[in-house]
Amino acid sequence: MGGLLSSGKPRGALRSTRAARPVLRLARLAALSSAAFGALACQKPADAPADAGPAAVADDAGAAAIEAAAAQPASAVAAPPSDKPLLGVTSFVATVYKEPRDTSKKLGYLRVGSRVPRSAEPAGTAGCPGGWYAIEPRGFLCVGQDATLDLDDPILKAAGPGPNLRTALPYRYGFVRAVLPLYLRVPTAEEQRKSEFKLDEHLAWFEENKATVQRVILGANDVPLDERGVPLPGKRLGELGLGKNSLELGEGALFGGEGDDDPIPFWLEGRKRLIRNISDFKVPDYAVFADRARRFTGLSFIGSFPTGPESLNRRFAITTDLRLAPTTKVKPDTGSPWHGVELNDQLTLPLAFVRSRNARDVQIEGGKATPGKDLPFREVIPLTGRMRRVEGVKYYRTKDERYVSQLDVGLAIAPSAWPAVAEKGEKWIEVSIQHQTLVLWEGKRPVYATLVSTGQAGMADPKTSTATVRGAFRIRNKHITATMDSNESSSVGGRADTTAEAPSSSRGAKPDKGGSSKERSSKKPGAAAKPEAGAKAPPRKGDGEYGVTRRRGEGTYALRDVPYIQYFAAGYALHAAYWHDVFGTPRSHGCINMSPIDAHRVFMWTEPQVPPGWHAINTGEELGEGTTIIIHE
Repeated sequence: MGGLLSSGKPRGALRSTRAARPVLRLARLAALSSAAFGALACQKPADAPADAGPAAVADDAGAAAIEAAAAQPASAVAAPPSDKPLLGVTSFVATVYKEPRDTSKKLGYLRVGSRVPRSAEPAGTAGCPGGWYAIEPRGFLCVGQDATLDLDDPILKAAGPGPNLRTALPYRYGFVRAVLPLYLRVPTAEEQRKSEFKLDEHLAWFEENKATVQRVILGANDVPLDERGVPLPGKRLGELGLGKNSLELGEGALFGGEGDDDPIPFWLEGRKRLIRNISDFKVPDYAVFADRARRFTGLSFIGSFPTGPESLNRRFAITTDLRLAPTTKVKPDTGSPWHGVELNDQLTLPLAFVRSRNARDVQIEGGKATPGKDLPFREVIPLTGRMRRVEGVKYYRTKDERYVSQLDVGLAIAPSAWPAVAEKGEKWIEVSIQHQTLVLWEGKRPVYATLVSTGQAGMADPKTSTATVRGAFRIRNKHITATMDSNESSSVGGRADTTAEAPSSSRGAKPDKGGSSKERSSKKPGAAAKPEAGAKAPPRKGDGEYGVTRRRGEGTYALRDVPYIQYFAAGYALHAAYWHDVFGTPRSHGCINMSPIDAHRVFMWTEPQVPPGWHAINTGEELGEGTTIIIHE
């Protein structure tokens, strides 16, 4: 039985095959409202945590999703040249309000260390003794606990340059292999032994196995990109020109440092901490550490430094909220180097991505399909648009006159009926759950295609399962990074409202800027000041060897600074997944997982853009409407 995959019209509209039939619903889906899905989350609502970490932003009504906008190909904190005075952010996150009062609409937030142009004089002092200053491009920040006019403030200097938006991963990342304290200052040998169970045994094991357990592979940041975040054609993985790839970096740089011998930062000299604790895990000033990180937690880093015998010669990595993680208990991670393809006159739709590791091409003669040569995993195969069915299985004709089985590939194809957003020539995103593919469109022109991982439950009911919600939506908000737990729950996207603000304790437990609420200790604040000599994570069903019987980040563990999050419905987002590499297979708890390179590319392409110096924004009237996303079978 023969047939056409595309009609021969420009960009190849689909004929009605069983595989293509769901795409026919695109025009109807475009009229759907995302409001119907406002109560849904990336997992079942009952499982969602109350709050989630570093960039947790819930409004007074428990609002959740925050920020929307695209990224600049540079550090988020770098302010554009301006003759205006600057304002610096000194809390982990600081809310930007539409008007000079904290009861007005939240436009987004900035992170610690950000410097943005401000007005010369405050617009008022209502509820803000330090004054409300207008910032660019719009909105107001309160000077005081969250921000300062003093650009020599040590917290600004300690925070460093901020996330690097020229790279697929904006920070350096690692996974916790053994429960560890997050120190506030450089601990002595005695303090470490009191704080970490069986430390001497651990250090002996690490010394013997370091070369193996700290080994990395080429990853997301080793793919050469252009200024748009698109992988450069003709460049091999790791071919970065003057830059060093992950295999060439020392341990110091893999944990965010400049090199292997960076000095102890000025704010930690003399075994003191010269800046306040900006994480939301509050402890007394005399505390040695603030909270612990459990096994499999994903951490992000902005620097690292070695110590001498007085601190057991350990290296400490600096987290984005300025705590210290001993790197003997953290494995550096580089993320997946997988990425999609830019589409142009030479490579366009329809095409197929090989999703099976055992795929083979097929020859069809006399109504019989005969397997042929092996197909490389994730190979991109241009198609003619023709299809044949043999014994109930569809086979798609390739441009080099082979066939590939529907059982082995995911398709990226043009719709047979265009949604209204395409007719208007606007940008839009199309996601197929059946094929696990994502396509970026500019009107009726496809510009990028890739594989993704949608919800594990496939086409089940999203209200009662881990399926991804279907319909037409607009991006509500975008975060350069935010913390999720490994079930993809985050307070920044788990509720119906979409207003953005800094973490607030006005409703329930105060969010932990350093981890999800599931990760916070049940002890009262300050409990960490008295180290628990024998503390370790309780055994959990399914525990296994890291990287062998468990996926990185598996379980209800914090995943800090998940990159390039774009919420389109309450609890549902496009985001990078630095903890797995199974793109093309349903895997998530409802969100749409992308490789870091693809998430970076999509974040920089969608509208509106995140202003320089901001970390996240809400879309809407003030900063621009979000790009449309259409998700179908």
